[in-house]
Amino acid sequence: MVTIPAAEAAVLEALPFFMLGTVDATGAADCSHRGRMSRGEEETHDPLVKVTGPRRLVFPDYKGNAMFNSLGNLIQRPAVSLLFLDFARGLRLRVDGDAVIHDDPARWPDAWHGWWPAALRCIEVAVTGYDAGSAGTVPRLRLDEAAVTPLR
Repeated sequence: MVTIPAAEAAVLEALPFFMLGTVDATGAADCSHRGRMSRGEEETHDPLVKVTGPRRLVFPDYKGNAMFNSLGNLIQRPAVSLLFLDFARGLRLRVDGDAVIHDDPARWPDAWHGWWPAALRCIEVAVTGYDAGSAGTVPRLRLDEAAVTPLR
């Protein structure tokens, strides 16, 4: 049985972005960036994902470009792959699974009212594969906070 180790669950929840891979009914692939939302001037951030169990995680969907490539693909084929890159540690973490789109706040009250109040919906992933690539597979980089300019 594939599980996300507890120590790595904390790493996933702390990372600022991941890449979401989906495939449509014809097999055409799509990869999109998913990142944390700032809560405003105080520069606090909502978590990117929440690992809700050893074989389950959930992440928010925010208003985007209205193309619905990822969500449209998930409706056709629920298979998903999430690629997390930890540049500080030089790690690559990949989670594969089957996704379900939830648009009812009653399903995940913590998600809408606590974790992601601006989310339009949440995507729940039942984990079917997990790979914590070896250290050194990703270049080590350091974020220069002074050089970051928030988009307004």
